[in-house]
Amino acid sequence: MMRDPLTNEEFEPKRSNQRFARPQNRIKYYNLKANLERKENAFFDKPLKKNLKVLNELMEGKTDEVFHKEFLKGKGYDFNFYHATCRIKNTTGYCIYNYVLIFNNNEVNILRNN
Repeated sequence: MMRDPLTNEEFEPKRSNQRFARPQNRIKYYNLKANLERKENAFFDKPLKKNLKVLNELMEGKTDEVFHKEFLKGKGYDFNFYHATCRIKNTTGYCIYNYVLIFNNNEVNILRNN
């Protein structure tokens, strides 16, 4: 006998790798788990995806462009969120998906890395 992780009911598994009493329980269990993970990551993922949307709009058809910081802020870009930092052109770049941002006073050089 096994216990279903969602309902905690006992059941007799029909397969050796069966964990849930019913397929509906399995679907509900993993949907709840994914929703919880999405809610936990929303603080970081939501502004990061908004930043990506702004960059995609601005860099359409371009690989290297310079923008003023205030222009990017006006577009809704949030400078507090990025994936990682990297060394590029002898300075620190801030990476968001396939973009690298290099700050120079009030200007931001955006590079697209395909």
